[in-house]
Amino acid sequence: MGYVIVSRHKANGDGEAGVFLLDVWCLGVKNAFFTELTADELENLHEELFAAAGKVPLTPACARKLIEDAVAYARGLGLSPHADFRKATRVLGGIVAAECGETFTFGDPKTGKPLYIQGPNDSPAFAQQVMTSLSGPE
Repeated sequence: MGYVIVSRHKANGDGEAGVFLLDVWCLGVKNAFFTELTADELENLHEELFAAAGKVPLTPACARKLIEDAVAYARGLGLSPHADFRKATRVLGGIVAAECGETFTFGDPKTGKPLYIQGPNDSPAFAQQVMTSLSGPE
């Protein structure tokens, strides 16, 4: 589980950002939002989201590829990205995922299979929906 932030900056340092919470083990894009920020607010957002785990820099092309591949993986399991995914992707315009040579893997690193871990904000109904989707058609 981790965040990917793609931001675009104006000449004055202010900008806009698409923020994606990725669950590469199962859900793909678990949460997403788009925001417009001042330069200071953008820096604070980075500090807040990456304080515990640190940052791993990605090229814009690799960030887009990681996000899109996570969505494709989850969709293959019958799971849709977060409702605000489309709005958050507006910052990806003009970024070409094919320019990224990285290969990303999804699912439990030990088994390669999807692994859902219910988060503290996941409702019982959402957890049941995920489990039903993972169990496949009856």
